Amino acid sequence: MKALAIDTAVSCITIAAKNNDKNVTVSLDVGMHQSEKLLPTIEYVMKECSIEPKELDFIALSKGPGSFTGLRLGFAAAKSLNLVTKCPIYGVHTLEAYALPYKNWIGNVISAIDAKKDRFFVAMYKDGNIVQEESDLEPEKIIEWIKTETTPVLIVGPDSLKLFDAIKQIDNTLNILKFDGKSFCSTEFLFNIAEKMIEEQKNPMTEYEGPIYLRKSEAEEKAGC
Repeated sequence: MKALAIDTAVSCITIAAKNNDKNVTVSLDVGMHQSEKLLPTIEYVMKECSIEPKELDFIALSKGPGSFTGLRLGFAAAKSLNLVTKCPIYGVHTLEAYALPYKNWIGNVISAIDAKKDRFFVAMYKDGNIVQEESDLEPEKIIEWIKTETTPVLIVGPDSLKLFDAIKQIDNTLNILKFDGKSFCSTEFLFNIAEKMIEEQKNPMTEYEGPIYLRKSEAEEKAGC
């Protein structure tokens, strides 16, 4: 199986190529320079894995929620490859990919991305299954989720530490734990979820599908859209 995984949902972008048992991954925390680094990084990981674009079996793409700019860049890169090679794209919910490593946790898992403006993109999972849908919430609303649980809630994802601290400042009695999601490779789980979708014969993304946005962009808000 020859595949490419792209996660540009957060500031630290991660790109991986997979050629059967060989896997090459690059993570870059480059801030506003994502657009400069993305395509050269895709080219690099594919070359290191000895994959030509026409040989790709599929692309696993993190489809959001997350950064407006980052998601657009990831979609543009994946769809450009799809246009040239007809390689199918399997869109994976970003928060699901971040939560998957902890599916055996005894309680519920909250996957978190900093959405700025004192809010977070979050979803809650149990045994790998979603129990609270993807939402754009302030910490007080997330605390309402946690208070319904009888077992410890584990907070994960690239901004788990920030959410953990924000919750503890409001209510220090809650039974929550944190695990820094930056310590694992998101693309490994993008591959895992995409491969499961293929096994279950789920359809790849269509030409017209776009990223998952849980809020309007700043430009849209300013324009009153």
